[in-house]
Amino acid sequence: MLVYILSASLVIYVLALGYVSLRLKNIAFDNAKELTNTYAREYANYVKADLNVDMNMMRALAQVSEGYKRFPKDQMIDMFNDIIENVIKDTPEFLAIFYSLELSAIWPDWEKPFGRMRLIYYRSDGQIHYKNEVIDTVPGFTRGDYYHQLENQVEDVMDPYFYAYSQSEGEILMTSTVVPIIVDGISIGVVGVDLGLDRFQESINEIRPVEGSYGFLLAYDGVFVAHKNEELIGKSILEVEGEKSDILEKIQKGEEFSMIKTDENNLDYWVSYAPIYIGKSVTPWSFGFAVPVDVILEEAKSTFRSSIFWGMIGLLLIAFIIWLIAHNISHPIFKTTAILKELAKGDIDKTKKLEVKSNSSIEISEMGNSVNTLIDGLNKTAEFAREIGKGNLEKEFEVLSDKDILGNSLLEMQKSLNIAQEQETERKLEDQKQNWATQGLAKFGEILRQNTDDMHEFAYHIVSNLVKYIEANQGGLFIINDDDKNDPFVELLAFYAYERRKYMEKRIDIGVGLIGRCVQEQKTIYMTDLPDEYITITSGLGQSVPSALLIIPLKVNDEIFGVVELAGFNSFEDHIIKFVEEVGESIASTISTTKINIRTSQLLEQSQQQSEEMAAQEEEMRQNMEELQATQEEAARRSAEMQGLLDGLNAANLVIEYDLDGHIIDVNDNYLKLVGIKKDQMIGTHHSDNMNFTEQQKKENTKFWIDLKNGVSKKETDHVKLGGKEYVFVATYTPIVDEDGNPMKVLKIATDITDIYKAN
Repeated sequence: MLVYILSASLVIYVLALGYVSLRLKNIAFDNAKELTNTYAREYANYVKADLNVDMNMMRALAQVSEGYKRFPKDQMIDMFNDIIENVIKDTPEFLAIFYSLELSAIWPDWEKPFGRMRLIYYRSDGQIHYKNEVIDTVPGFTRGDYYHQLENQVEDVMDPYFYAYSQSEGEILMTSTVVPIIVDGISIGVVGVDLGLDRFQESINEIRPVEGSYGFLLAYDGVFVAHKNEELIGKSILEVEGEKSDILEKIQKGEEFSMIKTDENNLDYWVSYAPIYIGKSVTPWSFGFAVPVDVILEEAKSTFRSSIFWGMIGLLLIAFIIWLIAHNISHPIFKTTAILKELAKGDIDKTKKLEVKSNSSIEISEMGNSVNTLIDGLNKTAEFAREIGKGNLEKEFEVLSDKDILGNSLLEMQKSLNIAQEQETERKLEDQKQNWATQGLAKFGEILRQNTDDMHEFAYHIVSNLVKYIEANQGGLFIINDDDKNDPFVELLAFYAYERRKYMEKRIDIGVGLIGRCVQEQKTIYMTDLPDEYITITSGLGQSVPSALLIIPLKVNDEIFGVVELAGFNSFEDHIIKFVEEVGESIASTISTTKINIRTSQLLEQSQQQSEEMAAQEEEMRQNMEELQATQEEAARRSAEMQGLLDGLNAANLVIEYDLDGHIIDVNDNYLKLVGIKKDQMIGTHHSDNMNFTEQQKKENTKFWIDLKNGVSKKETDHVKLGGKEYVFVATYTPIVDEDGNPMKVLKIATDITDIYKAN
């Protein structure tokens, strides 16, 4: 009986311990593999977030650049240069930032269908340098990344390449993030930034969450960007894995995959690859994370060895006890053996628990209780594993003891899965916030291109859409009214609350109250504890004090144009405040442009009014001269008076006479003195020779002179380029008729508004 009992006990122990140990080993290995995959995704998200910051900045520059058409050519180039110069000064991690623009798109007078202009600021020898080059490429040249980005209108992260900006500096591995500039559905160029990839190497070297583990970063073309073995940086993964490897194909498809790899020291690693999609590019990178298989299995192996060791000790102890009391316990032993056999097969039914009788020996009672405890423990463990498998990660579980290896392993697995779930939730939340901000910037970019002729309507559309988009309760848009330079103040332009347009008039002195202080300090003000008398939100239910107040300055290039005040019953999160600040810059830029347009229109209207008054005066003078011919004395007196008026007109204005074909036949001294050109150089030149015409004005020039020949007066704002300088005149063109009323020449009377035009 002893032999049978010992044999049965040995089989039961081997099966039970083997099953538990192997199951534990598999669980530990699966858990470690999932943790490795989680690490790969986590570090991939860090790299993605890092590069997305640069891509978002390029996307913002592309959106800002869409307003280039509002500026002349020289001002347009200055605008582009100012933008990228300020960005590279404020962003030391950028190696270079550039615009590459199609000349046929930005210069109407460019006659070739090809050619581009490249504006670039770059760092070299510790300094920022500038380069402007026109690339007049002939047809048939090799089309590279630039034209792929331009024609397909795609954001791009270029494959890594080695480059040096000067001979004194060695080549470094870098990449470029590029965003197309799209206006009316047409790509006019791209804006991009050169980034050094050595910044990822330090992060890679610090990645050691597991003993012996390491991470590495691969570009879309399979080139190592960062690796613990720095000799591999710049090399292709195909050089390491062999040309037949399908790793590069999976990376370029953006797949997440894992595999076991053996390194040069014959060590096995579990390697996980996670894709990195940067911005809207279609060329994903990949982050790899490798963990030694021995490290993954070490805990399971240790547990397995301990189980075998203590199992053998337990078996010997049981054999000794059985040898002492075999004749008294044969029946309980048989029953216990049968139950253990069932347990070894995985049958842990609670109905098969032993019934421990009160008159049983202590040893039999303890054996029965132990078997019952084992059954209860295995049932609890199985139930816990099933709940985890169903996704119930909040399920509570109590281990049998501190030495309950299986229970503790399951708890560790639960903890790891909870961490992974939290990380995934945080990532989704951050992605939602980023998408919310990106969509909002695009929405307000479209709104800002509308209703700019009417400042009140423009302000209402902005503040109403802003209140709705951030789910505030009311808001107002204030601008600085500086019509009186000696008394500037802040004026409420539009107010919106509870889905309704409100009409209010409000004047605030600069520096007074929160609005005035925000204008003076040019800093964001955010308050959650407001005094009762400051502001109330009025609805159908009465008046209430808001819980949060946000005041954002509207400034661009350190010049402030006003503020936006938003109030609500819910607090404004950091990403909302940041979003409103970004929208505020765009609003300020649009207000600046609108003010310039309004002031220019006012000046032109004033100039036209003056020209009309002068024309009326000329007509009155002509009529007076005809009436004064009644008598010679009166005619002489009137003639002298008229000559005095003409002399005054010449002394106060710029006067040019043209023949009916537009050639200059006379010009007064005021005009010659202003432009610094001799009279004989002007006589005989044509009206259009020195004009800075737009394409539309060129087409209308012929009709302009036909109208003058027909006796129709014209009023124009002329842009004239003489002696390397550009002048802006408000001019009246009046046909001079003979006695029969037929035009015989054209008189131009002009006023110089160059300084006024440039000031606005």
